[in-house]
Amino acid sequence: MQKLFRTMACTALVGTIALASSGCGGDATSPKIRLSDAPAILDLSTELGTGFERLDAAAEGMSNRDMQLGSDFSEVQVFLSAEPYQMVFTYMAVVERRSDQVAQDAFMRDEKQIRQLVVENLQQGASEEGVDVSDAKVEITYPTLGDQAVLGTGSFTASSVGIGFDLLMFRSQTVLVFVASVYLPGENKGLLPVGTGIEQRIKSFGQ
Repeated sequence: MQKLFRTMACTALVGTIALASSGCGGDATSPKIRLSDAPAILDLSTELGTGFERLDAAAEGMSNRDMQLGSDFSEVQVFLSAEPYQMVFTYMAVVERRSDQVAQDAFMRDEKQIRQLVVENLQQGASEEGVDVSDAKVEITYPTLGDQAVLGTGSFTASSVGIGFDLLMFRSQTVLVFVASVYLPGENKGLLPVGTGIEQRIKSFGQ
């Protein structure tokens, strides 16, 4: 079951990145935040609480290389709660040029395109696992977070098990952040407090 969750989350979020990544820069010239700062900026331990353990992304098959993100993105940070089950993972990119920031923000505001990418890639990931997710539902909202943010919240049924997922993407200054969560029905940690914590670290970084 964990393999299925991982595939669903990775595929759904990576689908949105395929378009978004075209405007991302590397970490070589950023005066403040670099991709190498991701482990500190994306440490969700405080927001998620003691019920979550931080995992080794490579050991879980969820490293930057495993997800084919490339050098424009940081290494992946993965957190897991066994009871209740919830997997959260996050990574980031550095977008320095103002023209690229505007393009990223416009992409996030395109609700139709975001919804289509999430659904299509979710279905692709499920197909690879031999699972039917034709009942998948996705709601797109625009929370007040950073300079621009989009949140996708959805659910589907796989092998008679209800599964929920949240996908958050936002830009704060020069940092583009991606956070995904997959969970079983019941109590789960929402991504907005997680995003708020990340944004606070971005704003205070280097001060």
